[in-house]
Amino acid sequence: MEAVKAEFFYRKPLKDGETKPAFGLSEPNPDRPDHKGFIKEVFNAREEEHSLSESGFILLNHKSAVSDFYCDKEVTEVYYTEMAELVKKQTGASEVFIVSHITRNEAEAAEGKRLGAHRLVHNDFTPNFKQTLQPLLDENNSNPSRISVFNLWRRFDKDGVDAPFALCDSRTVSEKELIPTDLFNYGKQEENTETLADENGFTVEIYQSMNSDDHQWYFYPKMNREEVVMFKTYDSNEKPFMPTLHSAFDDAVHAREGATPRESIEVRAICFYD
Repeated sequence: MEAVKAEFFYRKPLKDGETKPAFGLSEPNPDRPDHKGFIKEVFNAREEEHSLSESGFILLNHKSAVSDFYCDKEVTEVYYTEMAELVKKQTGASEVFIVSHITRNEAEAAEGKRLGAHRLVHNDFTPNFKQTLQPLLDENNSNPSRISVFNLWRRFDKDGVDAPFALCDSRTVSEKELIPTDLFNYGKQEENTETLADENGFTVEIYQSMNSDDHQWYFYPKMNREEVVMFKTYDSNEKPFMPTLHSAFDDAVHAREGATPRESIEVRAICFYD
């Protein structure tokens, strides 16, 4: 399979004197005035070997016992345990905490009922995430030698072609294009956030990214319900930390009329190491 070409929306460079960007304080502008689309090649990740320590992402086979990913109770009671065990096996972490989940549905998003695919290039955290976690560490008298965070993304629609999920090889990312951005009310709109947040969510710093011609993008075509992409979004041991930028995109080559709208679930796993 040859690489497909698709549009990715990057943050425009900050202007002189422009304040730090922020999300979450007002409704997003659907016209994306602060972003610009760039056509990128997206390579088939199934045709190459990838790893968490090198490119920052891997594909795992995992059959979940969850029957309904829209049932918050079932997800928190069954899926959280499954994902914690999966991450522990992959990382060797001493403790793994699944802290939140988001289910997305493109058809329901069009009706304003649920979040849809996120089509902006970003990473969920910056090196400042350690400061966000510090109150929790102090409260539990915990001092792990290393902290890492991984996202786990699974799609569960039938066809697996609408709005696929792309990941940028972290080795092709550099600090010069990364833009720290405040995200307010983080977790407020998610189905369940057990850690750090109150009813209004909490503030976290994320990375947006300017365009770079060095960025190399990948995706796993036609993912199914029994596959999970695991990718690194924070690691206290990496200095500097180079994130696994990610974004949904529209694959005009393989999308077909009448394909099932994308449905997906993602969770975040915080890992502590002795």
